[in-house]
Amino acid sequence: MNNQYQQGGMTGPYGQGAPQGRVPPQQQQQQQQQQQHRQGQGPPGMGMGMGMGPGGFAPPRQGGSGGPPPPPNMGPSGGYGGARPQERGANATRGLQWVNAFNGQIPPQAVQGGVESDGTPLFVARAMYKGGLHPGKAGPHIQDGGCAIGWGHKEVNVAEYQVLCGDASQLRWINQNKELVIQGFRPVDAGHEETGEPLYVAKALYQGSQQLGKCAPHIKHGMSFPYGHKERTTDKYMVLAYVN
Repeated sequence: MNNQYQQGGMTGPYGQGAPQGRVPPQQQQQQQQQQQHRQGQGPPGMGMGMGMGPGGFAPPRQGGSGGPPPPPNMGPSGGYGGARPQERGANATRGLQWVNAFNGQIPPQAVQGGVESDGTPLFVARAMYKGGLHPGKAGPHIQDGGCAIGWGHKEVNVAEYQVLCGDASQLRWINQNKELVIQGFRPVDAGHEETGEPLYVAKALYQGSQQLGKCAPHIKHGMSFPYGHKERTTDKYMVLAYVN
């Protein structure tokens, strides 16, 4: 992963607005029109984003390459077959699922949640590690596997992971400070610690990029995310939640 980031000219936190997928030109035009209608409706206090109006941060959208997606579950041998019933139900009813991926693959309709400072997209992902299921980031440019998570003060790269795919219009970002407070919204069920505490998808501005990681009520410093071979933390971030 390229860690030589430069400031991206942002005038407000989270300046790069809506995630963008690899879609046909006609659909790109439709998405651009929809984005224009959404400008100014982002969370308050976000300032102006690059190419965005007031509000600066539109909901996630899907991207990913063409072709049929892999099966949604790996089964017990792959470590992802034991999704909790409430997780399967919440995602399925909203047209979302965690899809298997390997070695930098990004499935169709992958939810783009972040972006590198040079504009390279980052997709919402999770991976099994040390008995836990940890939210992180995925992309073909991420070295040593295509997915990175934070664990034990380190950036951990893995080659077998899952990417959140489906109807990204069912998702939104919610501002948070310090430890996660779940009130008035439902965060996306994304993973768990080895000891069972739930983990959720989070996002933060860092050195001109928007990095993906994890948050939870038990993480007192707020959010942790992988970057530059380390697990970093911040107390100002956003959590990925369902629209309703």
